[in-house]
Amino acid sequence: MLMLVLRLIHVLAGVFWAGSVIFVAAFLIPAVVASGPGGGQVIQQVMAVLKYPRAAGIAAVLTILAGGMLYWHDMKISTAGWAGSAPGMTYGIGALSALVAFVVFVTVIRPTGDKLLAFGRTMQARGGPPTPEESAAISRLQMRMSRASRAGAACLAITVAAMAIARYL
Repeated sequence: MLMLVLRLIHVLAGVFWAGSVIFVAAFLIPAVVASGPGGGQVIQQVMAVLKYPRAAGIAAVLTILAGGMLYWHDMKISTAGWAGSAPGMTYGIGALSALVAFVVFVTVIRPTGDKLLAFGRTMQARGGPPTPEESAAISRLQMRMSRASRAGAACLAITVAAMAIARYL
């Protein structure tokens, strides 16, 4: 029963995490950037009000913990030989790719998003558009966010592909 619960948590949280990161990287960020100042209101709503980063972070942690427990269980019942099999190595590649995506989230995406939100709050409190210096800084942060989001999405796409095919190898 524990394995069923862990698998359910792993799959459902993983689907949310990977799907939402890919959506944000492929559609939301480009739309926000193309929308100019109006896009800032949308991203403010998604990130600060709806707390998407928190939801994605929780899903990531649940996915990683449940997946780690499932991997450990398979290694335990096979006396670690399973890890060297084609399925075991493929699950391992997927897990490593997910961990890289999580590190990118924690070290780049989250801090960059916090800085962008701070700029948004400053402009909202001031009641005016950004200064030229703020505009340049926002543009740099948006580019960094875009690149990091695409990298995280690519890692999670690798993870999803590895998880989908591993058991058939």
